[in-house]
Amino acid sequence: MKITVLIAEDDPDMRHVIRKVVEEVEDVRVIGEAGDGLEASKLIEELSPQVVFVDIDLPGKNGVELAQETFDINPRTFIVFATASSEFRGEAFDVYAFDYLVKPFKLNRVRQTMERIKLVLSGKVAGRPRSNLKNFNKDVSRKQFFRNDNRLVYLNLDDIIYVTKESRKSKIYFVGGQVQTNDKLSVLEEKLAGYPFFRSHSGFIVNLKMVKELIPTGRSSYEMVMENTKQRPLITVEKFKELEELTNAKLPKSS
Repeated sequence: MKITVLIAEDDPDMRHVIRKVVEEVEDVRVIGEAGDGLEASKLIEELSPQVVFVDIDLPGKNGVELAQETFDINPRTFIVFATASSEFRGEAFDVYAFDYLVKPFKLNRVRQTMERIKLVLSGKVAGRPRSNLKNFNKDVSRKQFFRNDNRLVYLNLDDIIYVTKESRKSKIYFVGGQVQTNDKLSVLEEKLAGYPFFRSHSGFIVNLKMVKELIPTGRSSYEMVMENTKQRPLITVEKFKELEELTNAKLPKSS
């Protein structure tokens, strides 16, 4: 299966260069290009690319705003900033960018970034010290209703694995299935307040009792290997530091 890429860049020559280099990487395909932030936003929602190359200084909507909106649509999207300015690096990683390339960058740097993304998506991440988060003694056993369009679903909270955002709605993954709800993540965070649920990322709430391992995926986030699912929600470095106060885990080093 090919990795899909969208390029948001107002310079057509630079779009051509990025497209050419990206598509030289095996199993990678560019599915869209946009010359401004507004057009890019529409294409991202329509095409759901796995990777988005973003210039900071985009007309219509700047790259940081576009990245934030992209994560509202799908927090699993890999954001790669490709820009002439290094001053927004901090803001870029605040929205969980996978990489930040400063123009003029070497073409091989783009290839390396795509190869790292391929490793993450394939699960072939180099072995690192991993953390076991099962160091809690508290217990929870209760049920709650969650609204799914015109019906209510009654779930045992112990069975919830994690919650995420998908296509502007929230999806609850639980043991044996999944359900979509109209509630925003902020609402669900309040409903699930307290141990064992933890807001690990702007796009994820996880059940810490279901966490088995952490695997570094970039400079600012980690994948969480969970019980009862092959899906891997994300946790940021900052959020993991909060967990360090509650666990004996040690932060894995990212490459």
